[in-house]
Amino acid sequence: MSESGDVKPAGEGVSDEEMVKQVGEQTDSELEWKDVFEREKDGAASDTEAAKATGDELSS
Repeated sequence: MSESGDVKPAGEGVSDEEMVKQVGEQTDSELEWKDVFEREKDGAASDTEAAKATGDELSS
């Protein structure tokens, strides 16, 4: 909702191509970390799991 109280549909004024691009950009980052999510799906990383991670994974 805008400050004036007008309600507009999500994505109004955005082309299908632009919407696909935006969603694609969001999905890429999730897939980049997929292995981390898989390793930690049952709880926090143990020392063994942390040893499998890269420095970038541990610092984020």
